[in-house]
Amino acid sequence: MSISASQRENISSIFNGNLFVIPSYQRKYSWTNKERMELWNDIKEAKANTINHFFGTLIFKQTENENLDEVYEIIDGQQRTTTLFLLLNELIERIEDSKKKASYKSKFIIDNDNVKLSPLGADKEFLKKLLLDSKSMILNDLNKRSQKNLYDAKKQFQDLSSAFSEKEALEIIDFIRKNVEVLVLVVEKQSEAIRMFEIINDRGLELNYLDKVKSIAMLYSTMYLNESLNNTINKNFEIIFDSNDNIILKRDKLKILARFDETETLFSHHYTKSKQFFPDTWNYRNGVKTIFESFKNRCEKLKNNTIELEKFLKSYIEDFSNFAKSYSNLIDSIDKDKAKIEAFQFLDFSATLYPLIVILYQQNKLEDLLETLVSVEVRVYKFKGTNPRADIPTLCNNISESEWTIKKINDWLILFRDKFMNNGNFEYYLDNAIYGNNAIKYILLKYKNNKVSFEEYQNLQIEHIFPDGGENSVSFDVEEFGFKNIDDYNYTKNTLGNLILLEKKLNASQEVSDLTPKEKVNGYLKSNIEETKQMAGIIDKDGFEKKKIENRTKDIVDFCLKQF
Repeated sequence: MSISASQRENISSIFNGNLFVIPSYQRKYSWTNKERMELWNDIKEAKANTINHFFGTLIFKQTENENLDEVYEIIDGQQRTTTLFLLLNELIERIEDSKKKASYKSKFIIDNDNVKLSPLGADKEFLKKLLLDSKSMILNDLNKRSQKNLYDAKKQFQDLSSAFSEKEALEIIDFIRKNVEVLVLVVEKQSEAIRMFEIINDRGLELNYLDKVKSIAMLYSTMYLNESLNNTINKNFEIIFDSNDNIILKRDKLKILARFDETETLFSHHYTKSKQFFPDTWNYRNGVKTIFESFKNRCEKLKNNTIELEKFLKSYIEDFSNFAKSYSNLIDSIDKDKAKIEAFQFLDFSATLYPLIVILYQQNKLEDLLETLVSVEVRVYKFKGTNPRADIPTLCNNISESEWTIKKINDWLILFRDKFMNNGNFEYYLDNAIYGNNAIKYILLKYKNNKVSFEEYQNLQIEHIFPDGGENSVSFDVEEFGFKNIDDYNYTKNTLGNLILLEKKLNASQEVSDLTPKEKVNGYLKSNIEETKQMAGIIDKDGFEKKKIENRTKDIVDFCLKQF
């Protein structure tokens, strides 16, 4: 049944005899439980009050099709439509009468093996399997966020509908059929469809910047390049979207990249090394909004020079795709390599360094430079606590645009490190009261080469051997342990020699908390940290006083100067 060009329709007439596809320039399914629950509650409220529910505006473009069914691309409304589609499927599953269930399935879900709604890319076959054989799927095996979202949606509506009888489910299905209304708009041309999509989603709807860049690229390819780059754009953005999803999934699993924003970071990290594409406007200070405007303006500037426009779009998108894939592959490689586990998980590189790290990974230079990068991270980003923004983007562009040897990059990184924290400054700061510094936990891990898993490392705290206790609150005579007075004690207790790693549970126990070193021996012996258990033996044999703190501080400082 053809959909009228512009009028109000109910859901029944929309689905009747029609198939829907989600075009390649659209984003993948991204609604979460929150948005799905809001839609479900709106429908329930409307039904309870016996009023129609306005579903919003849906924009379609009819496509050519050899079958009898009408096929429409969804230009706007695919998140809502997909969600309603999955809700209807689960409600129909509550129908016990097999003929009646089959009838409803053919109207709304699947007819003659044709799924009524087809997402783009690999999600097409995934959705079909989800509808027909979801029991064989395991959530933890899904490696694409859109597929996890589709799976979650089915399970969510399955749980919500499980409380309904067949009669109650039919009542809700019939209410959705007859009383959920949409305003339908139908466009005719591909360029008009893409332009409509770009305009709609540039005026308030929450598309992320990857979606926006793709829609602009598709718009200019369609309107000015006779669609010559459409396949290239689709193929490469499939890689970009999948890479971004994988980074987010692995980020959560590995407990890294806490500031990696799923809507912005990949886009902005690629821009860090993209000066060649924006020679007149590139600036490391630019935020994602400005970066996106630069991309749009570059396309607009070149639109009347089709050769240059095609060259720009193709080279930029392919470079972005290669960068995203390498970023994803890098993250995949972390938990397979001991050195990377320590550097990326234990130390946790600052986000500012990631564009450089990805480029080095692309160029097969990361392994040779990892130790130097750790030194930079420890001294500059963790210890100094600064975030110099200009230098790293400069290096990223230099090594992207011309061939730099590993030695040349290493020398540059050492100069950069020493500009902010040279050996003299590093030694001075290490030799002072530095409890609370972001680098201390990692330094204490590496000192004496403590062997722990990342899960164990997360459970460790920095313990004061002589207790912290707060100002003037210790319960013993500090002078008996070699301290001049309470001020001397309060300073020395926060130096490296008085700090050690200890499990959170032990650190808070009565066997350790606010006790003198001698009183902590039994608590330290229960630790899984080899150095901490050895410290128990040292204290038990020879005691612990200020002089031992000073000697241990010197040992750790010497270690840091050699290691970092």
